[in-house]
Amino acid sequence: MRAASVFVVSSLFLLTATAPARAEDVPDRSSCIQTCGAQAEEAYHACREQGGGEDDCVASAIQGLQTCVAACPDAPPACTDLCTSVASDVADECNAQFPDAADMCATIQQAALDACQAAVCNSGEISCEGACSNMARHVFAACIDAGGGQDTCSALQSEASDHCIATQCTPIPEPTCEDRCKARASEADAHCLEEGMTADQCDPLAANVLQQCLDSECTPPAPSCEEQCQADAETLFQSCVANGGGEADCAAQAEASAHTCVTNNCPSDGPPEPTCTDRCNAAAQEFQQHCIDEGGDEAQCAAQADDVARNCITEHCTDAPPPPPSCESNCEDHARGDFQRCMAAGGTEDDCKAQAQASFQDCVTLHCGDPEPSCQDRCTRRGNRVQEKCLANGGTTDDCAAAGAAAMQECVNEHCVPPPPQTCEDTCKEVAQQAHDACVAGGTDTATCDAQAQAMLEQCLTDQCGVAPPSTCTEQCEVTAQQSYNKALSRGRSGARAARHAQFLFHRCENKCARTGN
Repeated sequence: MRAASVFVVSSLFLLTATAPARAEDVPDRSSCIQTCGAQAEEAYHACREQGGGEDDCVASAIQGLQTCVAACPDAPPACTDLCTSVASDVADECNAQFPDAADMCATIQQAALDACQAAVCNSGEISCEGACSNMARHVFAACIDAGGGQDTCSALQSEASDHCIATQCTPIPEPTCEDRCKARASEADAHCLEEGMTADQCDPLAANVLQQCLDSECTPPAPSCEEQCQADAETLFQSCVANGGGEADCAAQAEASAHTCVTNNCPSDGPPEPTCTDRCNAAAQEFQQHCIDEGGDEAQCAAQADDVARNCITEHCTDAPPPPPSCESNCEDHARGDFQRCMAAGGTEDDCKAQAQASFQDCVTLHCGDPEPSCQDRCTRRGNRVQEKCLANGGTTDDCAAAGAAAMQECVNEHCVPPPPQTCEDTCKEVAQQAHDACVAGGTDTATCDAQAQAMLEQCLTDQCGVAPPSTCTEQCEVTAQQSYNKALSRGRSGARAARHAQFLFHRCENKCARTGN
């Protein structure tokens, strides 16, 4: 297993000391940017491992990232090449569904390729998304003609549409969210095996990584009125084709149904539609209820739903920025890491769930009580008063500034509720966000900056966090604090007194982490 230190990277050199990835090394701009992002993430951690400071390492990695991206090809891949990729993805899904039907899947693959080129590459009359929808319908019809069942062919249609939109309808071709999660889980599984764990240990851990990623990052907003009408029309199309109708006739019926539905149910002068943010929150509430119905702890399900809503807004909405994560959501991230570490150590799923739930509850008790900003403000004012008094008594500027800072920190340690511990995932997100901000500030287009940051994030989550993320320094502090809290309770101390002492221990340990750069 990885060492307890958060990021241990061996045999790596700084990106800025190596030649950047050249255009001829990668097939297209999207892949090139992803490679550059992964290299920059490795460079950052290598720099930290060699003793570099946080700011300096981030700056060096970003500089190398920009140098690398500058060498990537400007021209996007040809539409026909992207259609070949879409058809290949459809074939992979078909072969997974029908492992003994290679000929059928080859027929469906060719149908996907032909339909994609006809609808997307040679048609300018409808939107890109509409062209992808038409292509996906053709895939469904070809699947039914080849003997596939309606449910399986529906899944292939959805796969074809999603891949077509992701590769053809965005400024930079990118994987679907589901593919991104599958790749993350697959890479984490490979790292798990490389570390000497068995397949019996790694497979369930990788499955947990996949499911958590799908739940948290791939939940779309609840459909708008028009989207629901279109979804109902697709169901009508599928039933029509499955019952022997011709593709063109069924498509015409579906379009007429969608038009009638929108006219009757989605009038432009009707009540305002829920915003994208509202629809993400609705999807998160549905997730939360499902989580509770499946036996999940209500508080943990609410914290998970907070993640779902925030990621949904980030991915799909432009009407409002995503809210910051709640304290409970941060505690859930920490508890999820505890669960994965418990499973990696050989614990049973039931035991590890119980341990993670206890960790979550203790974390909420220790970190999610008092409103942090008001307490922090009071302590800041106290530090300022100490500094002013010191200066009035003839102290030097440096000495008085140090005295004020010490007084403020002492106040925080004694009176303020500390934030939850930072997880491995938090650190990866921070580095990726810093790279994104620097990229945008440097004048690069948003789509390229998004791709760079996502590539850095995925590489970090895979290489540094894996299936069982190593405990960060502050997570080790959390273990000590929770042990102190529970020990004090077992000795009959009040919950408030036990929590205050545990919070003090966490503060002291957290400060040590900051001083040592861990």
